[in-house]
Amino acid sequence: MKKILLVLCLVFVVSTALFAEDEKPVIYDTINMTFAPTSVRYDGMGHNGLATPTRLDSYFTNPAVLGNKGFAMSLPSFAFTYYNVKALYEDEEAKAIIQRLISGNAADDDAQNLAMKVVEKLGNGYNVLFKADANVALKIGHFGYGINTQVKFHALNNGSSVASQNLIPEVNVAQTFALGAKFVDTHAISVSAGASVHLLAKVYYSQIGASDIIPIIKDPSKLKDEFVWGSPVMAGFAVPFDAGINIGFLSDMLNLSVTANNINGIYRMKSYSGLGYVGNDVLGLNNEAPEEYKDKKKDSVAFKVETPMEVNVGFAFTPNIRFVQPVVTVDFVNTLDLIKSINDNTFKMEDLLMHINYGAELGLFQVLKARAGIDSGYLSFGAGLSIPGIQIDASYRVQEFGVEIGDKPVDSFTIRFNLGWDK
Repeated sequence: MKKILLVLCLVFVVSTALFAEDEKPVIYDTINMTFAPTSVRYDGMGHNGLATPTRLDSYFTNPAVLGNKGFAMSLPSFAFTYYNVKALYEDEEAKAIIQRLISGNAADDDAQNLAMKVVEKLGNGYNVLFKADANVALKIGHFGYGINTQVKFHALNNGSSVASQNLIPEVNVAQTFALGAKFVDTHAISVSAGASVHLLAKVYYSQIGASDIIPIIKDPSKLKDEFVWGSPVMAGFAVPFDAGINIGFLSDMLNLSVTANNINGIYRMKSYSGLGYVGNDVLGLNNEAPEEYKDKKKDSVAFKVETPMEVNVGFAFTPNIRFVQPVVTVDFVNTLDLIKSINDNTFKMEDLLMHINYGAELGLFQVLKARAGIDSGYLSFGAGLSIPGIQIDASYRVQEFGVEIGDKPVDSFTIRFNLGWDK
């Protein structure tokens, strides 16, 4: 186990260290900048569950679920997602390296070779290496509050070799305030609404050349200075809003939810020659760069990035059956894009696969959960374990990173550990 953790840490440190000395801002127009905390439950159910009113991760997407008052807390939760799992597992050389690392018989260059294998599996075009989340959340009555942090490594390769692979680290820190209310509450029908605001700070590093892996591993002495002063970044903030409405029927056994997400998703960004200059500019610090980095400082450039609003529709069927607590969900996602394609006469029937997700969850005594779903035509699976004060969730998901279904399916595995009370 210690060897596995060592390899994961090495991959993280190596990836964090590979910062190209290019003063241009990151290619933000290639990446969707909209921030979304990881929901392992959603991912295991086909990345859907908009209308399900349980668990703290619900109100980050649909604040209308706060119409049902209650108490829950997550202090804290941690989630780690690794992408391209199947490709690495099917590589016999990578498996042999991992086995040697676990057994303690690793060669001196095994960890380095495994890191290169991980980067190699990213392939051409767009991909993601991994992401890590740490969250704190609280629900009291109809009010919800949360702090979400996320580190994510995007990958872009416009060439045909590992040497042309580039990594783009992204860091998000968000505070969420949400409030809901139930306006109608009868056995036949209920109507709830809610709104939330996210105070979001975002940092992107410039593109990282994968060819810099070997030099950094061989000489990590300047890792800290390179991370703080030698790696160009762009940093900024946004204050997006979410709004939702939920209509429940038959004591909320059947729910219909409609949400408008990422309203006012305008990021006010600035380019900086290094992360240290962000601290000086934003926090009023007075740290000085080492001498060898001072001549690399360039003037900051301010700009805006607008991200699109999304309108999503969700259905959930939650019959009251003791011991098993079944949930069946269907979500229509990014409906504005679907409507636009119809208006532009570019709609194709297969486009529906990109906009409809299905999912189901089956519980056992509120202790074990089994999940499955279809996300844009790809299967996903998940499971959860609840014991007093502890929640563990896992999911395996395939998602499309290409333009059309089948262009570039990428799989991922997520594990989440939560302390608190979150039912």
